[in-house]
Amino acid sequence: MVQNSVAGLRRAFQAVGEPADGKAALNTTVPGYVLRIEPEQLDLTEFHELVTLGRARLAAGDWTQASELLRRALGLWRGPVLADVSDAGLTWPELAALQGLRLAVHEDCIQAELAMGRDRELIGELESLLEAEPTRERLVAQLMVVLYNCGRQPEALERYRRTRDLLADRFGLEPGRDLRRLQRAILSHDPALALRLTAAPGGAADFPSPAAPRAGAAAPQPPRPRPEAAVPAPADDLGAGTTGASAAEHAFRASWERVERRPASVVMVRARWTADSGTLAPERVDHAVKELTAGIRREMAPFGGLVRRAFGSVWLVVFGVPRAHEDDAERALRAALALRRHFEEPGPELGTAATATRPVAHLVVGTGEVVVTYDDSAPEPVEVTGQVLDACQHLLLQVPRGELWAADSTVEAGGAGLGFAPVPGVPGVHRPAPSRPDGRGPSGDPAEPPFLERTHELNLLCGAYRDTVRRQLPHLVTVLGEPGIGKTRLIGEFAASLRDGAGPPPRVLHAGTPAFDAHTPYEPLAGVVRAYAGIRAGAPAAVVLPALTGVVRGLFPHADTGPIVTALAACLGLPAPAASVQGPDGGAVPREEVLDALRQFLEEAAADRPLVVVLDDLHRAADFVRSFVEDLTVRLGPVALLLIAGARSELLHTRPSWGCAKRRSVLLHVAPLSTTATATVIGAAAGRRHPTPADDRRAALADGNPLFAQAYARAADVGADPAAVHPPAVLAVAAAQLDGLDRTARSVLRDAAVVGGTLWRGAVAAVSRRDPEEVGRSLELLESRELLRRVRRSGVPGDVEYVFRYAVSRYVALAQLPGRVLVERHLRAADWAALLDVPRPGLLAFHYDRAIALAEADGTPVETMERRAWEALVGASARAAAAGDDALAVSCLDHALDRCPPGEPERVWLVTHHRRIRDSLGTRDRRSRPAVTG
Repeated sequence: MVQNSVAGLRRAFQAVGEPADGKAALNTTVPGYVLRIEPEQLDLTEFHELVTLGRARLAAGDWTQASELLRRALGLWRGPVLADVSDAGLTWPELAALQGLRLAVHEDCIQAELAMGRDRELIGELESLLEAEPTRERLVAQLMVVLYNCGRQPEALERYRRTRDLLADRFGLEPGRDLRRLQRAILSHDPALALRLTAAPGGAADFPSPAAPRAGAAAPQPPRPRPEAAVPAPADDLGAGTTGASAAEHAFRASWERVERRPASVVMVRARWTADSGTLAPERVDHAVKELTAGIRREMAPFGGLVRRAFGSVWLVVFGVPRAHEDDAERALRAALALRRHFEEPGPELGTAATATRPVAHLVVGTGEVVVTYDDSAPEPVEVTGQVLDACQHLLLQVPRGELWAADSTVEAGGAGLGFAPVPGVPGVHRPAPSRPDGRGPSGDPAEPPFLERTHELNLLCGAYRDTVRRQLPHLVTVLGEPGIGKTRLIGEFAASLRDGAGPPPRVLHAGTPAFDAHTPYEPLAGVVRAYAGIRAGAPAAVVLPALTGVVRGLFPHADTGPIVTALAACLGLPAPAASVQGPDGGAVPREEVLDALRQFLEEAAADRPLVVVLDDLHRAADFVRSFVEDLTVRLGPVALLLIAGARSELLHTRPSWGCAKRRSVLLHVAPLSTTATATVIGAAAGRRHPTPADDRRAALADGNPLFAQAYARAADVGADPAAVHPPAVLAVAAAQLDGLDRTARSVLRDAAVVGGTLWRGAVAAVSRRDPEEVGRSLELLESRELLRRVRRSGVPGDVEYVFRYAVSRYVALAQLPGRVLVERHLRAADWAALLDVPRPGLLAFHYDRAIALAEADGTPVETMERRAWEALVGASARAAAAGDDALAVSCLDHALDRCPPGEPERVWLVTHHRRIRDSLGTRDRRSRPAVTG
């Protein structure tokens, strides 16, 4: 009987007429027979490949394509697997696994068609499936949603009741959490039920729940609405429409889009009133608290602090929110010192004459990471939380009356030269020393780096000076560059060369624009006047006015100097002299008169002797000051005045036409150092003559920036995880650069950071859910800001590739996103990588691994994400195999096996499939290898 059956099978194989290399063969092998057949000739292999591709399209939200692929896979089934064998009474675990997979694929197919609006067409199919599997909760949920959306709410609830009774009778169980939540949503007529359930392949449906939405849910795309009831949702924080998302779901997602993590320095102030006797009236306390609040706001305004009333008579001042600065720690310390002086001055008193008392302040300064929540109604955050606030509140209860305590981290970051000393008996805390030092920096300051690769720029400045003196015409040279690139050092070396050169040296006046607490809005022009007159900043009017009058009379011996002195005094922020027309009762001096006086002052000073005026950090100056400087050379007479304006590249971002079509105006861009020069700077800062391999890694992180190079030179280790050792100074610069971007560009940069150090426009568009054209414009802007670099040849055909210039920029951008948002973003990036024509298994695995790790840290279940990970890798393997790249297919399957748990029913097939492709690759290699003869 067996031999007859074998002979019949062989005749059937021969009748097919397939090519010899693909024909199935039934060979006789002791002790029986072996069927040899290529896997692609099995409908089971085709079924697995179609399922993988269909689920990938389902995860990407392509419902039509997903439905077509999954229907084709289901169409391969013509009954139970190996029906003749199972009828004989044999049961194999593999058969049960295949039946379960078939049912799961049916659920996925129905899910896609539900999203397409085919509710009424699916009712009969769902009821037929439930007759065979009445306790399959995902099928029950799908049928309940369909019935509800078809206006048959009682039947949907009845189906839930029948399922609950069946589970209780058979197994003593209650329905699962998702099914119970769906029943409550139907009872409350939740509007989210008008949307499609979009669950990940093989996972539970993501039932709508406005009260408790899930972070890091498996579905990478928002639910899609019914075509007949689509209501456009408001745009989220990224500017992309959340088409079809429910109001509650959108509000939840949008709220997390408006949450940032960022470093900040905080000042916490507590005011106390005490009286020897009697009770303080609440009205008096309220009045004094309001006066103090106004006073604190006035004191904090020059330093850029965000003032918040915490509770009662406690105030919180935050620095670094909503915009970071490179010197937030110093701002916080100086602001706290100013507040302490404010409380020492006469202020509001409470009580009667017998019980009157002044408020006493307790001040604490700390630095740490905070979480900031924003709202569309205002640019300022609505909430600031973090461990640093708790630490400051704890210290606030310990600090003595009238004293100021600062955390070590704050003093280390911004307390150089401010005179802070450790508090005896209190570890980790500093306070202002009784006698302040002379203001010099600490002895441990790094030595000045070697001056390298700036000969060309130095020659240009020297040539501009020689041309100015030779032609007796003013020139403007704007020295531009990023933070830390060496602009100030270049200008300093140029000034030194003028002092050491042949002939009489010119007069060099240097003035900078302070980052905060400027004495006058005319800075740095006021600094030039002070430098020429030898006046100290902050000197009283009784000292300044006589000195200023003497200088002006020397420059204008035959003119009425009164108006000029009055205008220059206004430039220095002083009241006009009593003898002038604009006295205390005469009103302020008009800005035009002040600027005209400055122009005359500079012209006469340059006529007396060649003059070099250096205006550093001009990008910080007021707009009217920058306009004055830009037009100065064309409005001055024939005098030898060289005006050097040092500014960051952001000057051109706010004034793109700076210097355009201006006579005798030059832009000088300071370029990054070469890799060799950067390594030399690092070695010099570390006291080494020859660079080490670690120095090469530091040079790569610094990327030609001398400031960064010195900071990384002092870093302990830049080995396996360089992101963990970015120095605070570098982090501060990077954070300030990011906050200088507009909202859209900053958001796109964060999404680019999620994609990786190497990124593509399509990937960023998928992560941010923005229009690719808009993303392309933002990436071009980020490239112009020197945050990204374009790669000439993209690794993804048809896409544009970029890399982060500085690793610290990506680190800071990622650090600003909460973990829950990062999970969602990494899943979107994984969905993009899963659909690449040429699979990148490492990239796909990286994003899934990051999403899973972040979700686990947040306490979110990750089983669905883990399944999505290995299924996506299997799909990538199928595309690679279809393209004939078996090596890439094996690599994808290697990653898939690493992420497929041992207990997964489909792991058996996965291992077999992996072995088959690997063996096929080995056979092909052996065939292509030339024969070896003896």
